[in-house]
Amino acid sequence: MDLYEIAAHGRIATLQQAAQSGRVAAQLKLAVWLSLTAADAEEGMRWFRSAAACGDLTARKVLTAYVDSDQSEVQVVSRLRNLRRLPGFGWANLVTFAMDRALMRQAPLLLFRALALGLESDTDPDALLADKVLEALTYASALDEATIVVDRRAIEMLLDDCVARGNSNAALMLGMALSGNDVGAVRWQSLVTGQNHRKAAALLMRAADGGHAEAWTRLFEIHSNHNGSVANPPMARFCLEKAAAGGAVAAQRRLGAAILRAAGALREMELGMHWLFKAASAGDDHAQTLLHTFVLPVEGRDDQARRALISIAKSNPGLALRLEVAREFGLTKLEAMTVDLVAGQRPWGLVVGRNPFIRHIKLSAPRAVPAVSVEVQQKLARMAAQVASGSMRGTDLQDIEFRHRAVKLKQVLDAHGLPESLFFAKARSNDLEVLRSGGRWAHMAKADVDAAMA
Repeated sequence: MDLYEIAAHGRIATLQQAAQSGRVAAQLKLAVWLSLTAADAEEGMRWFRSAAACGDLTARKVLTAYVDSDQSEVQVVSRLRNLRRLPGFGWANLVTFAMDRALMRQAPLLLFRALALGLESDTDPDALLADKVLEALTYASALDEATIVVDRRAIEMLLDDCVARGNSNAALMLGMALSGNDVGAVRWQSLVTGQNHRKAAALLMRAADGGHAEAWTRLFEIHSNHNGSVANPPMARFCLEKAAAGGAVAAQRRLGAAILRAAGALREMELGMHWLFKAASAGDDHAQTLLHTFVLPVEGRDDQARRALISIAKSNPGLALRLEVAREFGLTKLEAMTVDLVAGQRPWGLVVGRNPFIRHIKLSAPRAVPAVSVEVQQKLARMAAQVASGSMRGTDLQDIEFRHRAVKLKQVLDAHGLPESLFFAKARSNDLEVLRSGGRWAHMAKADVDAAMA
């Protein structure tokens, strides 16, 4: 029986007994087996020395060719590779068997040793070995750290074979490596000899088509590189949109920032805030920071405002609701008193519509204001639902003339001893205009926008 058959039939213990009884052939096979499957390379060397002492020429060549004190992985792999022409081992099946065993036992050192031994760049790709290599590299990518000393040309060749047979996982792995991206813990330099963005783009498109949403992000990065060989801004935007739609938080943040930076109309501002809000809701700090740049500051402590609102709501619930919205969204007094909460409410925040009390077109233009958290958005949705149902007295725009509403506001605030700054933001017309224009906003928040797009 060759060594693979012995191992596959679970007869390693029998092999050890034969080696211990002095059988030279058994000692050589056991030396190879332990060199392949034991973390301590000295275990294999001990049996090489025993076989050499009994006159085995192969074992003597091993001892002569390699320094006994050097048991590095490179030396262990080189030693085994020089024995691969020997009969009686079933090398092809033996290496695959050793890789399966290492994967099952989660032994990365032994896995990479068998992987390095199994790969030869000058041989035709074997489908079984190619699949096993992909499985091994996938496992390695999930480790905290992975150092692979393997022929990179062979890895690329076998991954190409997997791709040719329709494996989208291999397309993603190889595409990421060729585009200069590490695959988890595996450095891209361990998988390919160099970057090739054209081939990477084709492979990543295959992976994206196979359902790997992260491939869209990589495609965006290589197509948006203006100095790259595959620079293509329209394609980069398409890939970013696909990545964002697939749930990639970083892509949602980047897309939102990109749309807002170029926005020239309210519709575009709304779309950008939609994507930023989704990213912020998933915990993205950069998106959260950008949302805050659209919300004007309001003075006072939250607990003070909360107590005041409870008191005001007892006599005038409609006014209390508007004051709460004004504080949460950083609205000016004029915006808060005229905003239509039902028509302006959005899944990401609030649109303050065109102000009917200002004749100047630019100054009365609508403004999109995002919710800075999911909780604030949910609170706004509940308020809008109350207003729409008619259960909240005094909230309708047609209840009283605007000037009378302003007088009533002053009376209520004076009665409770509250300053307007506790609920309303103060802003000049130029400040509001900056928040309505994507280009001017991007200039104002340049550092935050650059960080979000990085």
